[in-house]
Amino acid sequence: MTATSQTPPAHQSVKAIARVARVATEVAQPPLVLSLLLILASVKGGDTAWHVSLVPGMIAALTICLVPLLAVVVLAKRGTLTDHHVGDKKQRRPVMLWTLGSALIGCAILATIGASTQVWALIAGILCGILTLIVISPIWKMSGHALTLGGTATASVLIFGWWGLPFVVAAPLVCWSRVYLGDHTTSQVSVGFITGVIVFGVSCGLILS
Repeated sequence: MTATSQTPPAHQSVKAIARVARVATEVAQPPLVLSLLLILASVKGGDTAWHVSLVPGMIAALTICLVPLLAVVVLAKRGTLTDHHVGDKKQRRPVMLWTLGSALIGCAILATIGASTQVWALIAGILCGILTLIVISPIWKMSGHALTLGGTATASVLIFGWWGLPFVVAAPLVCWSRVYLGDHTTSQVSVGFITGVIVFGVSCGLILS
């Protein structure tokens, strides 16, 4: 192989950084992060065997996060939505509205079968976050990733204490990835993160206190 055919080290570094940013954005997209936290909160707050305590968390994860995510992915593949991150701010309010509807169905089920205080605290933060995005998204493309990571960083510490630190550590990486990939500006990410900290902190704090 000649020297001219080799990939320059600088180019390799750029590609590696871009790959890290893309992985961070995809792995830590809001429905997946919130699903994990709901399940962990359900197991921690349960007073029965872990596999029984898991049920409310799974129901919450499915109705609030995973079913809406599946709908978004299908609509994005059909071309109805720009992409599975819903890059067009005009499309975000309808997505958030049907997510809210699905979440309320999940809340009705959980009110019937029961769920721990930790799960309800987290759901309160999620619902307030959804309402915030419904109001702001048509006007300004605030980062949903940043709002979620700011919220989960706060909620995880309130619920798990020191065990919630992995969510805190992941937050700045994900926020950086949104700016690096050009999906959001620094201000959109910063405001989203601060909003998430406040919304989840207040909602979870009130229920857990």
